[in-house]
Amino acid sequence: MMRYLLGPEIFWLFLYIGAIALGKANTPPSKEIDNIIEYLWFWIPAISLLVFALWWIPSVEKNWLLLRVWIFGILGGHFVLEKALTAYSNQGPGIGMGYLAGMLLLLVFLVIGSVLIKIIF
Repeated sequence: MMRYLLGPEIFWLFLYIGAIALGKANTPPSKEIDNIIEYLWFWIPAISLLVFALWWIPSVEKNWLLLRVWIFGILGGHFVLEKALTAYSNQGPGIGMGYLAGMLLLLVFLVIGSVLIKIIF
């Protein structure tokens, strides 16, 4: 049972819950939380590299794990970035570009992580 609980799905669920909490913390808007939200386009993809640590946990089911990492990386990245960046108090083209930059960086990190995992394992 534990083999199926640990996976990229639960990782992205925790990040999504964190994005919801960040949005609630920014009501009413505060400059400190807006500063955090403004740079999430980089930090969410950077934190997503932690999902590749699943290959070092022996109890994790490795069959189809790379496909699951990709599917939930793209879906989770979209939902987490969208939820977190909409909490920014001053919506405009800058925060929209943050979403695009975050998704592109996430794709780059998924490619790099996948190549390294295939080389190592």
